[in-house]
Amino acid sequence: MTSDNETPLFGERTAEPSWPPPAPGTLIGKHHRVLGTIGQGGMGMVLLAYDERLARQVAIKLIRPTIVQDEETRSRFLNEARAMARVRHEAVVAVYTFGEHEGQPFFVMEYVPGTSLEAHLNKQRELLRIDEAIGILERVCRGVQSIHDTGAIHGDLKPANILIGPAFRVCVADFGLALDWNVEQHSSLGTPAYLAPERVRGDRVDRAVMPLADVYSLGVLAFELLAGELPFDADDTARIMMQHLHKAVPKISERRPELPTVFDQVIARALAKDPKERTASADQLREELLTARDAYRPPTPGKRVLVVDDDADFRALVRACIESGLPGAMIIEAESGISALTAVMESTFDLAVIDLHMPQMNGVELTANLRAVPNGKDLPILVVTGYGGASDWQVLSQLGADGFIVKPVEPESLVATARRLVIAD
Repeated sequence: MTSDNETPLFGERTAEPSWPPPAPGTLIGKHHRVLGTIGQGGMGMVLLAYDERLARQVAIKLIRPTIVQDEETRSRFLNEARAMARVRHEAVVAVYTFGEHEGQPFFVMEYVPGTSLEAHLNKQRELLRIDEAIGILERVCRGVQSIHDTGAIHGDLKPANILIGPAFRVCVADFGLALDWNVEQHSSLGTPAYLAPERVRGDRVDRAVMPLADVYSLGVLAFELLAGELPFDADDTARIMMQHLHKAVPKISERRPELPTVFDQVIARALAKDPKERTASADQLREELLTARDAYRPPTPGKRVLVVDDDADFRALVRACIESGLPGAMIIEAESGISALTAVMESTFDLAVIDLHMPQMNGVELTANLRAVPNGKDLPILVVTGYGGASDWQVLSQLGADGFIVKPVEPESLVATARRLVIAD
């Protein structure tokens, strides 16, 4: 957040009215002890709690009482909850279980320490670097696609519902809470600045078409991250709604001239007024954004990248990705943490891509040792693992890792993350 005498590049948003949260110490479910309140929004409040059975902190989403007043709505809510619990992706906050507390539905979710994308944007005094924006969008699109693949929808995509956790883990939160906007009393759910035209009108649409409203919200988010402003904005909600319905999509290349015009086409498709003309999926939008990024070639000097893994095949994959994403980069390979540490002590690098699990010196130990030597103090470190979890993200972040990717690695994701860490626009 910014102080009162500062005007953030990205506008702050107003929270919904609150209602009294459960007191600290309250038991929710059979073994979740409330520690405090994290925040509140239109759908409900989020609590920090301690799982006394599994000895871990969790986040609990309590749904606002007015949202689920009748049995029909509760039934739809439970169906959404089951779909949410099936989603398993590192770019989505995991849902562990759900139930009711004193008549209020709740979800028990993974607790991701860090900040929201909204808070991250509000701290910016300048536009996000293009590769930082694309790196965030690439992860968000992956997360949203994984939600859609299970049959769930998000319904309220916006910066406040995207978290940035340890080692710059980007993940989507608060999904599956849209219920069914075909029901009249829920047609207005969502945040006006990110609301698709069909939701503004309250159209009755097939369930299969509903994910396209999320794609529209992703298009708004893409415009916002790249241009530093919303495509449709006004002083009152009614005017914003009318812009969604009738105003032509602004050309993002006019707001940010260094962007190639191909971005105009990508954003315009994502923000098509008619769902039938819109980008077909979150994954397609991700691919189109990455393709557009390939047309953006800022002048950069040759980069030196250290690739550390005891698996020669994986080193070859990383080499191919880096050569594609950072043309002209010099790539040095190391088979162990010890040889990698020696290389950094003897020379300087612009990026280190290291495996988490290696013999003699693993990725956690190597990260700590790199931060202890002069050439490694400010070296961007990207850790890749086949079976790392949330605890690894937190440990590595505390040690100074800058990024974390889970195997099997998607080349586009690796390239996007490497560019975010290396290229300064």
